[in-house]
Amino acid sequence: MNKIKWMLTSCVHLMLCLSLSACFSSGKGLKEPKSGNTKVVTLVGYLIGSAPSGLSDVLAELNKKLEKEVNARVELRYIQWGDMAARYPLVLSSGENVDFIFAANWAYYSQEATKGSFQEITEDLVKKYMPKHDQATNAMAWKEAEVGGKVYMIPSSTPDIKVPVTLIRGDLRKKYGLPEIHKVSELEPFLAAVKQNEPNMVPIRVDKQYDFNKTHANLQWELGPATVDLIMTTNGFSGVFTDWDDPRGKILSIFDEPLRSNYIEVAQTVKRWYDKGYINHDAFANKIRSKDSFEAGTSAVAYGNSNDIQSTIAKAEKQGWEVDIIPNLSPKKTYMMDSYINNGVAIPTDSKHKELAMQVLDLIMEDPEYNQLVYYGIEEKNFVVENGKVTFPVGMTAEQNDYAPDAAGFWFTNKSKLLPTEGWNDKYARHKEEIKQMLIPFTYSAFNFNALTVQAELDRINEVAIQYLNPILSGMVQDVDKAFLQAEAEINQAGFNKVLEEASKQTREYLNSQ
Repeated sequence: MNKIKWMLTSCVHLMLCLSLSACFSSGKGLKEPKSGNTKVVTLVGYLIGSAPSGLSDVLAELNKKLEKEVNARVELRYIQWGDMAARYPLVLSSGENVDFIFAANWAYYSQEATKGSFQEITEDLVKKYMPKHDQATNAMAWKEAEVGGKVYMIPSSTPDIKVPVTLIRGDLRKKYGLPEIHKVSELEPFLAAVKQNEPNMVPIRVDKQYDFNKTHANLQWELGPATVDLIMTTNGFSGVFTDWDDPRGKILSIFDEPLRSNYIEVAQTVKRWYDKGYINHDAFANKIRSKDSFEAGTSAVAYGNSNDIQSTIAKAEKQGWEVDIIPNLSPKKTYMMDSYINNGVAIPTDSKHKELAMQVLDLIMEDPEYNQLVYYGIEEKNFVVENGKVTFPVGMTAEQNDYAPDAAGFWFTNKSKLLPTEGWNDKYARHKEEIKQMLIPFTYSAFNFNALTVQAELDRINEVAIQYLNPILSGMVQDVDKAFLQAEAEINQAGFNKVLEEASKQTREYLNSQ
């Protein structure tokens, strides 16, 4: 009996071996389950702004897809606009396990890359772990992302088509009998009328980060030269500028003409508006963006861009308000084309899941289903598709939608794969059409300043600017001329000339290389 049992066992074992051998020799192999026995990895990602109220539902749907596809989940955290200057570098230096973070030329990318905050993104890694993005992305995008000859971020494959804009309550303008307003410099009669007739409003309510210097910047661009800081961004400051209308890329210092007079003249205007109560006096503490105050009916002016104002206009219309759109342009009616690195994502040095993070980002950035999910939300809940266009489900309004388009911070996705939107009003549709005539190429689109030799000076300059220059730009000082001289002395003492010299050297090298 034992002999028979042994023979049967041996036969079963032999058959199993033959069966397995046949599987492998046929090339089919044994499929590993994507979930179940293998532990699901949770990736921590940071985006900019505030989480929409409907984010949890969208994340649940996103994670369901990711678990099935790559055995991963995403946990999102947000750095609010008002906290960005302090929190963004802190997140990267704290040792917290972060697997990806929004990165852009306006969000400290070159500074943090120089500090070693991000992992290098090589061509081989992109081809292996982000094949969709590799196929979709122009070679110029990777060139623009270089810092010191290496790439530390994954740029968007499609630059945004947008310009900065100022929104005003058109219904109130008409109510006060005022003509159409085409420039920020024409706003004063409107601001005065709102101040006089709307006791529950402050005409302009800015926050301490995103909007803080927008009034000054919009006026400064309009009067010219239309400047962009070549080193520091997102309300950071280096004092080294160029005029985006100048194809030669000449370096401009804030303390030399023609920029000096321009800055002081505009600061006088902003101070007048501040003193008259047209601008909120709690800007240093306020974390609510002007756009949100505008939607709440507590202000009559909002700052944003062509993309992020969509929901603001829709919410205003729902309340019976009319919105006027004022593009913020140079004296030549232009604005810089967005570079590829205006939106992107980086993998922090402390991430232990670099390759998996890249796989997840490849899906989010380029797969149409994922892209649509993170941009518009859940189909049938947040949107529906009718006649090839995105619109609201029956009975839903923009006010009721808990996941507004473009509001969740996934700005690095491939927007060329998104469907057109139904229901844009005539003004907004006209604005979108006109943008293409406003945009011009920017000489320094692929320039990333290497701050290695002047990082200490830049840090001091930025700290001094926050203390001495920001109050001037926001209208809070008693005497603009006197305050400007003090800011100049403090910034020079912090090492401005060394930074200016290094910037001149690097921009010359960049222009020669082009």
